[in-house]
Amino acid sequence: MRWTKEGLEAILQLRLVKYADPEHYQSFLDELLQRSTKTAMSCDLSIESTRGKL
Repeated sequence: MRWTKEGLEAILQLRLVKYADPEHYQSFLDELLQRSTKTAMSCDLSIESTRGKL
């Protein structure tokens, strides 16, 4: 898995806001979750035999 610099910075910002301003973080999360019920996401997963090796 690879993360871009921008992606890591966004995660850091979310974690800092969660720690420093929990009320703001919770309102952001509530808004995000309400929005996510109006969209759909799908994921394809495939598993291949590795003959016991990871």
